[in-house]
Parts: sequence; C-alpha cells; structure tokens
Amino acid sequence: MDLGFVNAILDPVMNAGPLFMIFIVFTVIGLVVRLGFMKAVRNGLMIAVGFNGVYIVVDYFLGAVAPAAEALATRFGGVFTYTDIGWAAFASFAWSSPWAYVVVLLSLGVNLVMIFTSMTDTLNLNIWDFWEAIIACLIVYGLTNNIIAGLVFATFLAWFNLMMSDFNAQRGYCSDLGFEGLSFYQGTNVVWGAFGHYLGKLLDKTGLEAKITPDYIQEKFGVIGEPAVLGGVIGLLMGIGAGYFWVDIVMLMIALATSLVLIPMMSGIVMQALVPVSEAAAGFMKNSASGKQIYIGVDPAIAVGNTTVLATTVLMVPILLVMAFVIPGSVNHPLADLPSLLFFWVFVVAPNKFDLIRTLITTTLMGVYGTIAAMLGVAKWSTMVAVATGGVTVAEGTGVTSWFNHLCPEMLVAGLLGENYGKIGMPGLIAFCAIVTVITIVFRLRYLKNTKAAVAA
Repeated sequence: MDLGFVNAILDPVMNAGPLFMIFIVFTVIGLVVRLGFMKAVRNGLMIAVGFNGVYIVVDYFLGAVAPAAEALATRFGGVFTYTDIGWAAFASFAWSSPWAYVVVLLSLGVNLVMIFTSMTDTLNLNIWDFWEAIIACLIVYGLTNNIIAGLVFATFLAWFNLMMSDFNAQRGYCSDLGFEGLSFYQGTNVVWGAFGHYLGKLLDKTGLEAKITPDYIQEKFGVIGEPAVLGGVIGLLMGIGAGYFWVDIVMLMIALATSLVLIPMMSGIVMQALVPVSEAAAGFMKNSASGKQIYIGVDPAIAVGNTTVLATTVLMVPILLVMAFVIPGSVNHPLADLPSLLFFWVFVVAPNKFDLIRTLITTTLMGVYGTIAAMLGVAKWSTMVAVATGGVTVAEGTGVTSWFNHLCPEMLVAGLLGENYGKIGMPGLIAFCAIVTVITIVFRLRYLKNTKAAVAA
C-alpha cells in the first residue's frame, strides 16, 4: 500500500505538534456545534494558548527535575541492559511510521461509530497521543510481520481506551480535578484510573483514611500546605538527595514552587475557553443525539498542576530508583522519563481522594508493574521499534526503552500477542480483541440501563 501521498499531506500537520492540532480541531468543533465563526476561532486560540502555557510550565518543571533525577540515578545507580531515552523519542518514532495516519483514521472512525451507537460518551480530540497506539501497532507488526494484525490491535485499542476514558469521567474523577465536562484520553494510561478506583475501595476497607491531602496539610501546618511552599520543601529534599550545591538547591526549590503555582493558572485558561465549546457541544448533541452526555477528550497534561500529582511525581523518583535494584532481574531504571511519569500519576489521585499516602501506595504498585513489564519484554520490544523506525543503533547486549512504554498496558499485551502469534494466528488475535470488546459492551449496556433508571426515578 503506497501511503506516500497521504504522508505528504499530513506530515506537516503532525510535525507542527499538538498545539496546531488543538487550535484546528477545537475551532472546527466550535463551527460544527454552531458556536459562530469568530467565537470558534477565539476559543480555538485561547484553548491553544492555555495548553501552550501548560506545556511551557510542564517543560520548565521537567527541565528542573530531570537533572536532579539524573543526579540521584547516578549517585545511587548502576549498570542496566536498557537505557530509558524518554517518551518523546518514541512519539517521534511513531509519527515517522508510514502507518501512523492509518491508525489515526481508524481510531477517529471508531470514535464516531461509538458515539452514534451510544457506546461511548467521549469525543476524543487528543489526536497527538495516538502515538501510543501507533507504537503498540508497530510492536505487533514487528513481531508478526503482518501489518493487518497490528492495525486490528490498534483498532481494538481505540474502542477499549474510549471505554476506560468514560469510566474515569463518569465517576467524576475528571471533574474532581476541576475539569467538568472533560474526559482525559492518553492511550491505555487511562486504565490506571480504574486501577486506582478499585484499589481505593480496597484501601477504604483497611481503614486507611484519605486525609493527608494538600488542604489537610495546610490546615494543620499553615503555609506549608500552600502550593509554593510545598513545592519549595519538596525541592529542598530532592536537591539534598541529589547532592546539589546549596545555590542549586535554592533554584530547584524556586522551580518546583513556580510549577505548582503556575500550572493551575494555565489550566484555568483552558477551562475558561472550553466552557462555551462544551455548552455548545452539549446543546448540539441534545438536538442531534437524543440529548446524550458528551465528554470532550483532552490531554491530561492540563491536570498535572494538582499539588498531589506534583508531590507524588517528585517522591516517586527515589522510590522507582530503589525499586530497580530491589526487584530481582530488573533490566532498566527510569531516567529520561522519571519526571514525565506524572502523566500516569494524574489518573490515580482523584480515586485516592487526593490523599498523598494512598496515592503513593498506588503509584508504587504501578512502578512494580512497570519494572516487571520491562523484564517480560516491553524493553526488548521497544528497542525493536526504535531500531526499525527510528534509525537507532544499539550495541549488542544493550537496548533503548521508555518507562512510558513500561507503564502503558497495551505495550505488554501487544508484545505477548505478537510473540504468540505463531500459535494463535489472526483468529486468536481477533478472538482476544472480540472477547474484551464484548465484556466492555456488557458493562456499557449495564451503565446505560442504570442511567436510564436513575433518570426515570
């Protein structure tokens, strides 16, 4: 299949990055829901401005934390088989694939079909993060030498991820973070919301109360609970652990304090611009789709300014490094992705009622999963994709990986299906996807039935 013509058209769009797509997509959505041309353009611009602000501050945060995390890793680290080169490298590998846009079109098509068959409440506009599904597709393709198998799996992921995005939004976890009417969509990262939900129920039964929240800390200890001061305290502890000179410790304190204060402000700009779009979309769906609820799927980056998320991100750095040495057979410790794992932690803070202790228990278990997933093959398969699509050269007995891939469950599932493809073939792959799809449909129909009964009551 010659995809050269399609790639020539779409490559400049994807190379422009997420902000370009955010502006175009939200402007088009505004026009579709009859917001008016000028209002649609204005809101598209303001949403892009808000996201740009979030990305700038998050990059600033990551730029401050990354050297400290690397210093910790060097100070207490060792030699491992695979090097964490970061999610951004794998995103570039994904979008450089000629099959990237096929995955995008399939995913968007699945989303539209699901909306108009009432199988999802999420209209996903976070197209940039389809890179995760593309990598999963390439893992299956690389292991099976069958692109159809990879595309079947990517299509299944589009369905499954939307179902899980609904799960989080319907339980109020997005609105608890301050984003009413939105759904966070970022590959199978969304699964961790369900993990946090059910683990939270288990923790409730143990009697571990959710009380160590930023508000609780501020109430008990005054200014220490304020975002700026809390960021400064965390920066102090991290700087000391990294062996920083005192001047560098102070600068790290300022950087973390700045991040904790500014990210919520930038997120507020996004929300202000999203309100008229959300209201217009709700009115449009009421007239054209039986009044059904629609959540707009966006990048969870807008929520990482939550104090519990940022505190967890910094505290998980030493925990993950220690874990790499404690778990037998570990092949990698997080490095480039260490500070970026906040994009996973954001899914579990609301299910844990923003309690820092409960959140750390959850994220530590997630870290155990990531370490084991790398050992089971995700690191090896990540290297395979990097070499095949990224032109990466690795020495014998070494490899490159990303902790983003380790924590994305679809990468492990893709690899296991691919490695066993010789036994199960296409029928086995389709059967797996079909069984999981049917299970999600059963839960969806039950949800719709309960919702209808609640409205009738």
